[in-house]
Amino acid sequence: MRAVVLWLVALLLAGCGGGDDVKIPQPDVPATIQVTSPAFFDGRPIPDRHTCHGVGTSPALRWEGVPDGAASLALVVWDPDAPRGTFLHWLVYDVAPGDGGVAAGQVPDGAGGGKAREGENSARRSGWFPPCPPSGTHRYVITVYALDARVRGRDSQHVLDDVARHAIATGSLMGTVSAQ
Repeated sequence: MRAVVLWLVALLLAGCGGGDDVKIPQPDVPATIQVTSPAFFDGRPIPDRHTCHGVGTSPALRWEGVPDGAASLALVVWDPDAPRGTFLHWLVYDVAPGDGGVAAGQVPDGAGGGKAREGENSARRSGWFPPCPPSGTHRYVITVYALDARVRGRDSQHVLDDVARHAIATGSLMGTVSAQ
């Protein structure tokens, strides 16, 4: 029981209300990619099963409209409403180019075969970190970037900077989560 309490405290302090003010790419490229989820509609609540209020798995996603010249994709999920700066929930890069998607709780296919690469989130772990706002309602932005190269980086901010340099198209889906 003590371990569960400590985990919940760490979740509240580090993950839900935190943020490390990462710089999310906002490249001046066409927003031609349509990003959808069978779990929720754009601007609507993300189901509890994908948040800290449920099992916390990543939602299923679909994307289409990826330009033919894409060499890879990147997927970035972030909370712009975190009290101490932008909170990065998921960074996936070296994703196979083209229209596609990912099943709930999975990592997309990689550009070179196998699975795509996952960067460190703001909780200092690789992989999906479920939304968990400390108060109020937060927005969670899911952006797919089409890139003209496969990106690299020694840490998440370097990967995000590389995404900004190589983006040729984007598309976003936004969901909300309220504190309970």
